[in-house]
Amino acid sequence: MDTLLRYLQVKAFGRGFQGYHTAWLVVGAALWMIIRARNQEHVIYRTKLKPGERLLVETSKAAPNKSSGR
Repeated sequence: MDTLLRYLQVKAFGRGFQGYHTAWLVVGAALWMIIRARNQEHVIYRTKLKPGERLLVETSKAAPNKSSGR
């Protein structure tokens, strides 16, 4: 899905900058905002696993956070 959105974004900006119509710039900007909104997740770790490999995820209680009183 992201590949399609990026393709359409590039085409729209290209047509807008070449002077086809100002609406193409608006479409390109809208697609740019949609792509940015879709990719707002915070990734901590990303990897590809090969067949037979495992990824172990462990959690623990967080240490108490000392507030500065603000």
